[in-house]
Amino acid sequence: MGDIVRDIEKRVINGFMDFIILSALGHNGGCISGYDVIKHVYLQFHFLPSSGTVYSHLYAMERAGLVCGVQENRRRVYRLTSKGLGVVREVERVNGNVQRFVARVFSGRNVGFNRLP
Repeated sequence: MGDIVRDIEKRVINGFMDFIILSALGHNGGCISGYDVIKHVYLQFHFLPSSGTVYSHLYAMERAGLVCGVQENRRRVYRLTSKGLGVVREVERVNGNVQRFVARVFSGRNVGFNRLP
């Protein structure tokens, strides 16, 4: 049973990786590297995401204009853009809605399907 729960936790973390990164940047107030993201996820959730997962999210977020990556010494660090900060603020604003949605998914109230007319 524990393996099933752990697998669900990993899937949720991977599914919310963009928001985890944005939140870390929003609360960190500075910059973050891919390694910092991996360390943050491990310390917060006791899960070690693959570097491929983290960097693919960072690159996609950079292409979307949410973060800006710059080379600092031998590592690439990412900062929030104004668009990314706007997303962080919006996610914080609707946080309760997201929590209620996730709770509803796991509550059992979604059992059974209503047939469409």
